[in-house]
Amino acid sequence: MKHIILATFTAVSLIHAGQTEQPAAPPSEKVVRAVVDLTDGSRLVGSPLKDSLPMVLSYVTPVVPCELIRVCEIQHQPERVTLLLHNGDRLSGLPGITDFPLTTILGKLTPQLSQIDRIEFSVTATGPLPEGSGEIAFDGFKWTAWRTKFEVRDDKLMSLPEARDGYNYGHGGNGRGAQISTGIGDPAWTDFRIETDLCMTGVDPAFNPHGLPASFRSVGIMFRVVAAQESWNQAPGTTAYSLSLSEDGSWSITAGYDSYCKTNCGYGSPFNAGTRTLAEGKGLKLDPTAGNRIRLEARGNHITVWLDGRQFADVRDEKMSEKIAGKTLAAGGIGFCWGFESMGWIRNFSATRL
Repeated sequence: MKHIILATFTAVSLIHAGQTEQPAAPPSEKVVRAVVDLTDGSRLVGSPLKDSLPMVLSYVTPVVPCELIRVCEIQHQPERVTLLLHNGDRLSGLPGITDFPLTTILGKLTPQLSQIDRIEFSVTATGPLPEGSGEIAFDGFKWTAWRTKFEVRDDKLMSLPEARDGYNYGHGGNGRGAQISTGIGDPAWTDFRIETDLCMTGVDPAFNPHGLPASFRSVGIMFRVVAAQESWNQAPGTTAYSLSLSEDGSWSITAGYDSYCKTNCGYGSPFNAGTRTLAEGKGLKLDPTAGNRIRLEARGNHITVWLDGRQFADVRDEKMSEKIAGKTLAAGGIGFCWGFESMGWIRNFSATRL
């Protein structure tokens, strides 16, 4: 049963019956940085003094804001540029600029386009992340509870061994597994760090309709969750990264797109538009009583994870910006999803921009 928490069926969602509209994000300032690789092997890092790059395509002459660009690749003789955007779009045509001025540690520099091979852009924002709009306030965020009931007890937000009122719970129903989420689908959750005490306490004998062994424990941390549903029978399905942890200490990081079951009810006809495993391993020491301290950072296509202060995953997803089923994994909130009837909790949660 290892790695049973896959992005397919640990769905959390932005929309919940009776949920109010998500409040406006607090004010933030976007800061664009550029890394310029020159033809002579030099590299310049700084803030661009142009806020957009004009292009001449065969069918349109767009002016593309720098904050939307991931990479600008420059071909010489004849001179052409290719823009790779954060949403997966690709534009190729004639440049509308002859130079690229930027402020660097050496002051203002203005390399000519003929001297540049590549420009890589990144965008950071200031200010706190949006608190979300769920029904449970905990550690500075508002969480949506799905599939089972949750409550705050002392300093923990914990799942309860009871199906949520009105939800068709079960393997023959619309899904299993306790879930909480915040910020799902929110573009403000782009580059961020989360830290939390996380525990998978196991199966409660009072809530074990499918006869799981008492030792079964699993949990998934979904991040950059672009879209999802509470029911595993509802489309569009889950699009997100997922870090899965199992009771035997094994783990994996996966990326999944539009994962759900193509049946009206119950598990069956599983579908996904794409999935890939980025990393996996063994040997984690997971405490079923006191829990463990998890730290996860998502910065661009770079994903790093620590357990109790020890780094165990450091990967880059080179396909992060590719559009699959109309979506990329560039931004979105987070969710915690305990496997099947495995119970658990979080404590001392924090999330900050990077």
